[in-house]
Amino acid sequence: MLRLTLSLALAASFAFDAPALAQDLDAAAAAARANRRDADAQRAYGRALLRAGRFREAERALQQAARLRDNSLEALYELATVAFAQDDYRKSRAACRRLEREERNAVLTRVCRARAFLVWNRSGRAFEELEAAQAADGDHFEVELALGDANRLRHRVDEAEAAYRRAIAIDATRFEPHLGLGLLYAGAERDADALAAFRRAQELDGEVPEVQYELGIRTGGAEGKRLLTRAVAARRGWVEALVALADLEREAGESDAARERYEAALERDERNAAAHIGLGKILVAAGEAEEGEAALRRALEIVPNSADVALALGELFESQERWQDAFGQSRHAANVEPRNPEGLLHAARLALRRNRDVLATGYLDRLLQTHPNLSAGLALYGDAMKARGDRAQARSYYQRALRGQGDVDRERIQRSLRELDQPQQRGRRIHRATAP
Repeated sequence: MLRLTLSLALAASFAFDAPALAQDLDAAAAAARANRRDADAQRAYGRALLRAGRFREAERALQQAARLRDNSLEALYELATVAFAQDDYRKSRAACRRLEREERNAVLTRVCRARAFLVWNRSGRAFEELEAAQAADGDHFEVELALGDANRLRHRVDEAEAAYRRAIAIDATRFEPHLGLGLLYAGAERDADALAAFRRAQELDGEVPEVQYELGIRTGGAEGKRLLTRAVAARRGWVEALVALADLEREAGESDAARERYEAALERDERNAAAHIGLGKILVAAGEAEEGEAALRRALEIVPNSADVALALGELFESQERWQDAFGQSRHAANVEPRNPEGLLHAARLALRRNRDVLATGYLDRLLQTHPNLSAGLALYGDAMKARGDRAQARSYYQRALRGQGDVDRERIQRSLRELDQPQQRGRRIHRATAP
C-alpha cells in the first residue's frame, strides 16, 4: 500500500514547466476537447484523469500529449507514471523501453527503469540505476525522490530522509517529498513527524487524494471526515478511502451513511477485511447479531490473525453474555498483536465488570510489562485495588495514571481519588476511574 500510494501521487503530479495541477476534471476535459493539438491541454487532462485513478483514459491523454511533444523524454516518462500508478511491472517496463529507444542511459531513462524495478520489488536493481543517474546528474529532483522511495521501501530511515531532503532543496514547491517523508515517519512510528510532513504536503498542493487520505486517517473527527470525503470524491471507487470514511461516520453515530459506504466498498472488493469488520459492527449495534457475526467471520477468513476482528467478536460475545468466548477473543487479540494494548485492556475491563478483580489484575500485570506507563491500564489497576479494598494501592495506581501516557478520563480518576478519602462503605459496589 505504501509503494502504491506514492506511485499514484508521483504519477498525478509529475511536472516540469506545466501549469498548476489542481484543475477541475470537467474543466480539463473541456479544455482538451477544445484544444486537441495543444500538448499542455492534453497533458493537464491526462494528469487530472490520473489523479482521479482513471488509468486508461489518462494513458490515452498522455499518449496524445507525448506525440504533440515529439516524444520527449519528459513526456514519455510522464506517460510511464501511469503504469507505475497501477503497480504493474510489465507495463512499467514496456513504458521505459520507449525512453530507452530515445536515449538508453539518460538520467530520466534510468529513473524510469528504477521505478519499474521498485514496482517489481527489486530495490537492489533500482539502486544500481539510481546511483548511475546520480553520478550523471547530482542535482536532479526525480533521482532524489526515487532514492527516497527506494530507501523507504527498504526501511532505511536516515538514507530515505536525506534523499527526500535533497529533493526538497532542489524544488521546494513539490509536495511529493513531503508525502514520502510522511510515509517514512509513519512506518517508523514517528507519528508527530508524519503528521507534520503530511500537513506540509497539503499546504503545497491541497488537491492530492493520497495526502487527503493520509491526513484524514490520522486527524479523525470533522477534519478527517472532510479530507476523506474529498479523497473519495476525487477518486471514486477508492476502497481504502471509502472504508476509512465509513469508520469515521460509524464512530460519529452516522450508521446509515457508514453502512452504505461499507457495502459500496465490498461491491468493489469483496475481500476487504476492514469493510467486513465495520459492517459487522454496525449490524451488531443494530441488533442484527447473526448477520453481524457472519460479517466478522468473513473478515476472519480473509485475515485469520486480525486483532481488530477478535476484538469485534469479543464485543459481540459480551453483548450475548458469552463471557468465556469474549475473554478468549480478547486474549487472542493480545496474542496476535502483543504491542497493541487494546486486547488486554478489554479483557481487564470485562473482568472488572464481572467482579473478577483477580483475573483483571492478571491481564493488567501482563499489559504493564510492555506498557508500564499506560494511563488506561494504570487506572484499571486502581479500580481493581479499590474493588479489593486496598485504598493505598488504588491511590498509587490512580496517581500514576494521571502521570502516565495515553488518553484517559482524568476527571473520573480525580473523582475516584476523592472517593478514597471518604469512609469505606460495605459491599463491593464501586465507582471506577475507567468507563464501564
